[in-house]
Amino acid sequence: MAINKEEIRELPDIQKPLLLFKNLKTDLDKLKSQINNLNKVKLSSKLLRGISLKKGDLPTGKILEFTGSRLSQSLKNTRAKEISERLHKHPEDSKSRLELVEMFLQEAEGSSLQIARDAFLLVMQEVEKPMISTQKINMALTVQTIYFEKLKKFLHDDLTETESKIKGDGNVDTILEKQQQRLRGEVDFIQKCVELLKTEPISTVYELNLNKSKTEKIIPFGDLKNGFDPMLRRLVFLPLAQENMELMFEILHRLESKNPLVGYHQAKMHDVLAQIQLVIASVVNEPEPRKKGFEQLSKAMKAIGGAVKLVGDIPEKAVEKAAVHRFGHLCYTIHRSYRSHDIPVPGDHLQRMQKAVSLLEPIAADPKIQKIQAKLLYVLSEEK
Repeated sequence: MAINKEEIRELPDIQKPLLLFKNLKTDLDKLKSQINNLNKVKLSSKLLRGISLKKGDLPTGKILEFTGSRLSQSLKNTRAKEISERLHKHPEDSKSRLELVEMFLQEAEGSSLQIARDAFLLVMQEVEKPMISTQKINMALTVQTIYFEKLKKFLHDDLTETESKIKGDGNVDTILEKQQQRLRGEVDFIQKCVELLKTEPISTVYELNLNKSKTEKIIPFGDLKNGFDPMLRRLVFLPLAQENMELMFEILHRLESKNPLVGYHQAKMHDVLAQIQLVIASVVNEPEPRKKGFEQLSKAMKAIGGAVKLVGDIPEKAVEKAAVHRFGHLCYTIHRSYRSHDIPVPGDHLQRMQKAVSLLEPIAADPKIQKIQAKLLYVLSEEK
């Protein structure tokens, strides 16, 4: 299915790239509501099984919807349309939806920006279900990178075209110059998002039923080790996965409140969200995204501060060492953020940095720990 470039230009992510995550969340919520609305109708399973898949019953494939019809029509794989029809019959069929996204991955290089966006939102629809798996998360991370790279290329092509027009015109065109400046900022934003959100896939295969976890009185060790921990390590790099991350943290705070792991992951989630806002702030030079960025950094510090309180004088367990390292790294990140935005470093943050240096000292033999401690000592010496 050929897609006109001007159609792609109508995508909200092209119109307003700096609102990328807000735009994507809006459409992800629409996908979720499509399923929710179907469930509200409360058609009996007997009626659902009896639906006749006549041509008129199927989606047109002109808009994004839960069957992935538009995606299926763009793929060369002849089974793609069959899978879309299956999803029309069985909207909750996760296996089929993932199979469709897998087909996209096999043809991703030649796919359009719009189709890559559809694939990303369809797999994120799966990531946000209570039945979450390492397979879903890994697939979402892969498609997210593919989509962002395609978006960056589209914007970069526009930038190159604009620069060519400016060079070819002897007169100064203020409109083109403003367009050039805007596009440079947008390309830089997407590139930084690609770098910020790129991570390694989860190496293990595991599945969690979060609805079941919500009702449990303890988290089985296997679920914590193979599910919550590795999944959250990657979910923090999927900003659209907010619903399930919040649910997982809610479960962990209730059942693992004495475990530094909870604050460790929560701090990283807020740190990632903060960096996105601060990149936007550097592009548009406006106070609102900067304010949001520092609010997220404050939440990150509160989370990791709580985790560090659970660690003894000398961190011994791997999770304790990781929590102290993250505390030190976040102290350094926040200091750097103050400096880059020309904000005086508050005295209480300097005290936190001193505390981080002290906490890191007992485990400073570790090269990674030594590195962050040295960075903190250096910036503290500059503040004197």
